[in-house]
Amino acid sequence: MTIRNLEIFVEVCKHMNMSKTAQNMMISQSSVSQAIHSLENEYGIRLFERLNHSLFLTNAGKQMLYLSAQILKNIEQLDTRMKDASFCNTLSIGVCTTIGNCLIHPLLEHCRSLYPDTRILVEITNSKALEKKLLSAKLDLAIVQRTKRSPYLEHIPILEDQLAIICPKNHPLAGKTVELRELEQEVFIGREKGSGTEMLLEHAFSSSSLSLNIGWVCNSIETVKQAVLHNAGIAAISSYLVQPDISSHQMGMIQVRNLRLNRQFDLVFHKDKIRDTCFQQFVDTCTGLGMKGMDNLILNALQASLPETPDHQKKYE
Repeated sequence: MTIRNLEIFVEVCKHMNMSKTAQNMMISQSSVSQAIHSLENEYGIRLFERLNHSLFLTNAGKQMLYLSAQILKNIEQLDTRMKDASFCNTLSIGVCTTIGNCLIHPLLEHCRSLYPDTRILVEITNSKALEKKLLSAKLDLAIVQRTKRSPYLEHIPILEDQLAIICPKNHPLAGKTVELRELEQEVFIGREKGSGTEMLLEHAFSSSSLSLNIGWVCNSIETVKQAVLHNAGIAAISSYLVQPDISSHQMGMIQVRNLRLNRQFDLVFHKDKIRDTCFQQFVDTCTGLGMKGMDNLILNALQASLPETPDHQKKYE
């Protein structure tokens, strides 16, 4: 096995096309084929299978891709790490949009108070995209909504949440308790494909044999809230993120009878991940706080951001 062969293999996985790989790497297609055959012969495995003139990774190929990406990432960072000591204390984490809006800031503030020399890089996107990045070694850890588990990822539950159905404050259903079927004709402000919020809402409707009417698709929670405030429709958002808006009467909330849109957020990382000091510190911090501690971090941050009024004080007592 050579580093060059791993580079060629990862590039093939990127394009799933050997001729395009050869063109991008400015080598012959035979060199690409030779590199792949060399890896397959060395380990006695098949990395790809060809179906209908298209390449697909085998299970062994998926394992090879994860490990190869991790090796190449480490090699790429080696020179920088040796020249810049700050990189030795760097952790790259990803968080889904809900966590990015309610938990990550107080959590990072808490982490900085415990280990100020650790540099934590954060990427915010949807849960599905983050899981793909974990599997390709592009992130060290992630905090995502629990969905179908990958056998290659380890999950640690750290937070529970409930979605709230929000609406314009003058909406006819604001403040009322209704049946889910009464929302079938309402226009929902939805989230992008891969959003855990969207998957949970779709499941609630489909399991009741109802249709979810998505009028808008937004890729940020703030955009969803603005759409609701401007009477474009109703939406399902984390109860954490709408508490200030509900308390200040900027928008209304609809209760749905016999429906609890509960979800769990997990700290997730690859089972084969090398657990260095920075990694273990962050995991220990999250597990040490537990669900109650995470909940308190969010509520304290929300309370600190609100003006001091009797309504707000009563809400968080």
